[in-house]
Amino acid sequence: MKLAVLADIHGNASALEAVLADAEAQGATDYLVLGDLCYRGPQPKKSLELIRKLHAKVIKGNADAWAVRGVREGEVPDSALQMMQTEQTFTASCLSEEDIQYLDALPSSLEIPLTNKRQMFAFHATPESMFDVVSQEASNQTFEAWTNENPRAEFLTYGHIHVSHFRHIDGRKIFNPGSIGLPFDGDPRASYVMLKREDNEINLDFRRVSYDVNKAVKDLEESGYPPSAIPLLTHIYVNGSRPPAP
Repeated sequence: MKLAVLADIHGNASALEAVLADAEAQGATDYLVLGDLCYRGPQPKKSLELIRKLHAKVIKGNADAWAVRGVREGEVPDSALQMMQTEQTFTASCLSEEDIQYLDALPSSLEIPLTNKRQMFAFHATPESMFDVVSQEASNQTFEAWTNENPRAEFLTYGHIHVSHFRHIDGRKIFNPGSIGLPFDGDPRASYVMLKREDNEINLDFRRVSYDVNKAVKDLEESGYPPSAIPLLTHIYVNGSRPPAP
């Protein structure tokens, strides 16, 4: 078994295609997607189609909820609300009603059997929420609460923060594959994890994949994407991080 664990694509089909090519070259047999497929990128429809062709296990993220019903006041900083609502309008205009229904029906979490006795619990942000932020620097106590709530799972995986990391706590493994479409860790390459099971041994391979960033920027400029959002996304594509606060 080789399970490619993907997260936070955000409509960046160029990055997703590069990751899928790498995963195929690595011999991926299965795929798990931890949410945020379409919203906040130039190619929401193509990104969704690429994922659906995989017949992957897919979890709903906060950006998938936004694609379905919009960005609400109080969910993002007031200064970003209008721009993000405009981005949502663009995303929704690219998707069919059937696409919206697919996103709306996605589960918020999944239990993934790895062997007859070993399981992985997967969710987008926290076990209770698609929106809460738990950084890679959070205390062991925070992550221990997750493991205590899911005692059957040896592995727990989540997305949302756009930074890859690994934590080992009392024999339990918690990992984040990072973001494919909008990395925030200073490395602009797309990020994912290949979980490999051989006999009874399970290993995690954290992978970074280069892709044509210039094409992704061109896609932004030529797709009709809201002009007010293009500088922000361009900065993230090029630098692998959000711009410094003013």
